[in-house]
Amino acid sequence: MKNIFIRFVVISLAITTFSCSDGEDGIDGVDGVNGFNEGLEYLVFAGDITDDEAAQIALENKGKKTHTVLVINTTNLTTLNLSGISGLIRLEVRDNENLQSLSLPDLESVVEDIEVYSNSALSTLNFENLGTINSLFVEGNTALTSINLGAMTTVTRLDFEVNPALETLSFPALTTLERLNIETSENLSNLDISNLETAGTLSIEKTMLSQINFPGLQTLGGLFIEDNENLQTINIPSVTNTPEDGASFTIEDNVNLTTVSLGSLNKLDRLSVEDNENLTSFEANSVVTITDNFSLDNNPRLLTFAMPNLVTCNSRISVRQSNLTTIRFDSLETVEGGINFSENPELVALEFPNLSTTSGITILENQKLTTVQFDGLVTMGTSLTISNNPALESLSFSGLTTLGTPDIRNFLSITNNSLINSVNFSSLTTLNGGCSITGNSALVSISFPSLTTVTGSDTFTDLRINNNTSITSIAFPSLETLTSIRNLEISENLLENVDFSNLSTFDRLTINSSVLLTSVNLSSVVDFTSIDILGIGGLSTPVIDQILARLVSITPAITGKRIRLRGDLSAQGATDRDTLVANGNSVSIF
Repeated sequence: MKNIFIRFVVISLAITTFSCSDGEDGIDGVDGVNGFNEGLEYLVFAGDITDDEAAQIALENKGKKTHTVLVINTTNLTTLNLSGISGLIRLEVRDNENLQSLSLPDLESVVEDIEVYSNSALSTLNFENLGTINSLFVEGNTALTSINLGAMTTVTRLDFEVNPALETLSFPALTTLERLNIETSENLSNLDISNLETAGTLSIEKTMLSQINFPGLQTLGGLFIEDNENLQTINIPSVTNTPEDGASFTIEDNVNLTTVSLGSLNKLDRLSVEDNENLTSFEANSVVTITDNFSLDNNPRLLTFAMPNLVTCNSRISVRQSNLTTIRFDSLETVEGGINFSENPELVALEFPNLSTTSGITILENQKLTTVQFDGLVTMGTSLTISNNPALESLSFSGLTTLGTPDIRNFLSITNNSLINSVNFSSLTTLNGGCSITGNSALVSISFPSLTTVTGSDTFTDLRINNNTSITSIAFPSLETLTSIRNLEISENLLENVDFSNLSTFDRLTINSSVLLTSVNLSSVVDFTSIDILGIGGLSTPVIDQILARLVSITPAITGKRIRLRGDLSAQGATDRDTLVANGNSVSIF
C-alpha cells in the first residue's frame, strides 16, 4: 500500500482546525477515549488517493460526529461509497477528474448544501434515502447520466446546470420546493415531479423535454421555460395559490411548443410568452389579474387565445406577430400600462367592450384588421396610435372623454389606414397632446363634436390633418383653446368646409386645399399669431369677408398679427384689410 498512513496523517493535519476530540489520554484510536470511534467531524478525500485508500479512511473515520464530507481534486479516485452516514451539514464533490460513482445510500438529511461540480467522469450519483436538504447543486458534470433522489420530499433549492449527458430527473416523492433550476442539459427528456404541490420558482432551459406537466401543483411563485427545442406542451392545471403580486411566467424561444394551458391560475405577476414559433394555442381561462406586463409577442402561428376573465392589468398588454384572427377581452376593465397590437397579419377584429381606462393604445401594421372597438373606454393616460392597417374601415371610441395627461408628451395619431372611412370620438372633450390624422385615403370627414380643449406638452407640439385625399369636411365646433400647440395645420386636396366656430385662442393656423373653400368658420377667434389660408383652391369671397370682418371686430383691436389669404376681396373686405394694416398687422391677400 502507498504509505496510506502518511497520507492519512497529512489529511488529518489539514482538518485539525475544524475537528475536535473528546479524549484526553487515548492513543491508538481504538479504545474510544479520543473519540475516533464516533468519527471525524470532517472527512476529506483529496489528491492522488485511490479507491482502496478512500474506503479504508471512510471505514476508520466516519461516524455519528461526521458532519462535512469534502471530495476535492482527486486524480485516481473512481468510486466512493459512504454508507452508514445518515446526516450531514455539507457535502462538496468538486474537480475529481476520474471519479465515476458516488453513493451515500444511507444519507437521510443535509442541513445545508450538497455541491457536485465539474467532475468530468462522474456518471452516477446515489442519494436513494435522502429526504430533506437545503440545497443541491449539480453542475458541469459532463458524463453524468443517473441521479437517484427517489426519497426526497422537501428541498429549498435544486440546481442542475450543464450536465449534457443527463436524460432523466425523477423526484417521485417531492412535494415542496422553493426553487428548481435546470439549465443546459441538452439530453434531458424525462422530468418526473408528479407529486409536487408547492413551489417557489421553476426554471427549465435548454433541455430535450417534450412536455412540462405539474398535475398536482397548487402553489407557485414563478415559471421560466426557455429554449427547450423539443418542448410541445406546458400544462399547469391546478395552481390556485400565488404570491401577493401573482405568479411570474416567462415562456420564450421554445421552437416546437404548440400548447400552453394555465388551468386554474387566477393571478399573474409578469407574463411573457414570446418567440415560440410553432405555438398555436394559449389559454389562461381563470386569470383575473395581471400585476405587471403581459407580452404575447412573436408567436407567428398562434391561432387560439383565451383570457376571458381578465379584469385588470396593472402594466402593459402586448400582442405582436401572432396568427390570431380575433382578439377579444370581454371582462377587461383597466390596463394601466397601455396596449399594443402590432404586426398580426390575420387579425380581423379587435374588441374591448368593457375597457374603461388604459394608459395608451398602439394598433400598428395589422394587414387584415377591419374593426377596432373601444366603446367603453372613458379615459386614456397617454397616446393613441393607429397606423398602417390597410383593411381597417371603422374606428370607434365613442365613450372616450379624456386622452393624455397634462405635462407629459402624448399624441393622437391616425395614419395610413387606407380604407378607414369613419372616425368616432363623439364624447372626447379634452386632448392633452398633439394630433396627427394623415394618409387615410378613404376618410371623407373628421368631426370631434365635443372637443373643447387641446393642450400640448411643449411648444413643439402640433395638430395636423393632411393627405387624407377624400376629406371634404373637418369640424371641431366645440374647440375653444389650443395651449402649447405650435401649429394647427390642415392640408387636404378636396377640403371645402372647416368649422372652428368656438376657437378663440391659438398660435398659428394653416389651411390648404386644392379646391375652393366655401366655408371656414373662425367666428370666435380672439388671440393668435398667424393665419395662413393659401391653398391653390383659395377662398370664396364671402369667406374672406367673414374672416376679415371677425378680425376687425376683435376688441381691443389686434396688432402684430400675420394674416395671409388667397382669394378675391369685396369692397368691404378691402376696407377691413386696410383697417387691420393700420392697426399694425401684416395682411396679404393673394
